[in-house]
Amino acid sequence: MTYQLALELTREGRGNLFCLAGIGAHLSGFVVSARDAEEMLVLDGCALACASKNLEQADIPVRNHFIMTELGVKKQHGKSPTAGQRAKVKEAILKVLPTVKAPIFPVVP
Repeated sequence: MTYQLALELTREGRGNLFCLAGIGAHLSGFVVSARDAEEMLVLDGCALACASKNLEQADIPVRNHFIMTELGVKKQHGKSPTAGQRAKVKEAILKVLPTVKAPIFPVVP
């Protein structure tokens, strides 16, 4: 659910996808890079907040955290959010981070 939006933001040059699996595996290069990032965008699909919890377990401060279901996107197993839903979340992100150029942490499908 979050991956498509993260990919869209990356393609627009607003950030770079970052590997949550590497952080979850406590691979030092991934953890250090995330900790050293000046800015970050954390995208979670729902209130379970898997992306932010992954970062917290590695003692990485979570900044600019957005939860898609809290922004009106209904999570439906096996279905992607519509372009309109992604646009709504993107608009909310860009209001807070108009010039975001940061690591982007989505939960990868």
